Amino acid sequence: MNDFISNWKQVNDLTIEFLKKIPNKDFSKKPFRKRFKSFAWEFACILSTREGYIRGFALEKLDGNCFSSDKELSKKEFLKKLEETNKKILRILGDKKTKEINYFGDKTSKESVLSWLMQHEQLHYGKLVLYFAQAGISLPDSLVRMWDKSFRKG
Repeated sequence: MNDFISNWKQVNDLTIEFLKKIPNKDFSKKPFRKRFKSFAWEFACILSTREGYIRGFALEKLDGNCFSSDKELSKKEFLKKLEETNKKILRILGDKKTKEINYFGDKTSKESVLSWLMQHEQLHYGKLVLYFAQAGISLPDSLVRMWDKSFRKG
């Protein structure tokens, strides 16, 4: 479980790094005008998904009813909410009583369900890498260190 918690912390930290790198003036913009969404929408989706998973764990049943629509906030508000949801997810991970959850009708281990949450955020990283390249924003340092040559210029 300690490795799993470390992985979650790494995902959360990188999500926050991506958020902090986006200039305020660009936050509501769509780097690809006709395709994809805005920077703000990507974080709205990340946040609403986290909140849905947290709701599901509280109800011991995660399904489509746990999720609400994506709401675009300011960077400051997103940062606050991402920090709040991080703490709640860490509590879920640390809860020894909860071993599994009813996930869309199937009993599923807590780790599997939360790994899907991490995969969801990582899907957004791929989109954010494209957005950053299009907008001329440098990538988060930890991402560049993690993937080394894949993200080096030249």
